[in-house]
Amino acid sequence: MSNNNFKQLLPFTRDGVELKTWLDKHQDKLRNQRIFYILKANLEHKNVFKIGLSERGGNSAYGRLNDYYHFYGKTNKENRCHGVKLHLVLANTYNPDVENSDARVRRVETKMKAHFKDKIERGTERLKVSIDDLFSYMMEHKLLETKEVEKPTRQTPRLAEKGQASQDAVKAIIGNAKSRRGDIKYTVEFYDAFKYDQYQNATRIKTPNKELTYDELVQMRHGKRLVDEYRKRIGLN
Repeated sequence: MSNNNFKQLLPFTRDGVELKTWLDKHQDKLRNQRIFYILKANLEHKNVFKIGLSERGGNSAYGRLNDYYHFYGKTNKENRCHGVKLHLVLANTYNPDVENSDARVRRVETKMKAHFKDKIERGTERLKVSIDDLFSYMMEHKLLETKEVEKPTRQTPRLAEKGQASQDAVKAIIGNAKSRRGDIKYTVEFYDAFKYDQYQNATRIKTPNKELTYDELVQMRHGKRLVDEYRKRIGLN
């Protein structure tokens, strides 16, 4: 939990894996992940692959991939058009302090679309190109490199100086305790927020402290950075 290294949840596989089978085994790993993926429906021509993204937190990455299963179904011998294979899943833990446009997965997709723009089959994300050509390009341009740590890009120094920000902006982690179930909950202090009436008059609102889990914190502005720093400081890592 102490870093946000880019990772391969599913390393490149030329033959692909059955989408639903992989999802059932790895649903937990997809939680709170931004992902880039490559897949291929069985009904597509030999060299037509779909690239795509899921850029929100929570269960959205799982939901995005599971949509393909609901649409294409599961591979079976009676109907060769059914089913979809997954060839790659790259991921970063979702961090709301990183704008979507600056997320590593978005940058991978942008480079892939630009390089293979003459290979677009339809839409903007289906490419008529061999799987070997896709991965040769990714390897050559180090798009599979996992050493990069994603850094926050969304900063609000002016509001922070005034002690105010949006209501989901974490100011500090001031304590922690184990719940009855054994998981750790963190005592979270938030920036003050402002509420505006119909005449644009502002009322300052003190946001109360909350007890939140790590998974809840990483979906808030500044939450992941501050909770990771706190964990390191008190030796939880």
